[in-house]
Amino acid sequence: MDKYLIPTYKSTLEVLEEPEIKVKPEFVLGIVGHSAAATKESMAESMLSIAADMNLLPNSVLLPTEGNTSIFIQIWAERNKIPCTPIEADWSRMGRKARALRDSRIVKEATHLLFFLGKRSDYYEKMAIRELKKGKIVYTIDATEGALTQWIAE
Repeated sequence: MDKYLIPTYKSTLEVLEEPEIKVKPEFVLGIVGHSAAATKESMAESMLSIAADMNLLPNSVLLPTEGNTSIFIQIWAERNKIPCTPIEADWSRMGRKARALRDSRIVKEATHLLFFLGKRSDYYEKMAIRELKKGKIVYTIDATEGALTQWIAE
């Protein structure tokens, strides 16, 4: 009975050897731009490629409310039980600035970005370069080819 009353202490080595608690890294995927040429299959394939690169699914997805791309990504996220936050542009109050304000909010809150590059404008390409220089992980989908590309800073 006395052996149960004797306090036992761990040695310093035993305390240091305890396993560390693994924390899941923050992975918020922001979608910027839209493509009318996107299909449900191509979007699911792109999202799975990004998840495979990161070796985990996103914690949440931020996306604009307009466009077919947003609908396809939202369906994919719901099927994989990933919280999805659609961000709306207030066109009536902000006018032409609404898109830029919506996009800047998505870029600010996301840790990883997926840009849909347009055929006629380099607006999203310049934004992707700027965010890559800031240290964010950037993926793009070209409007002409539809290929997913991860950008790497040099």
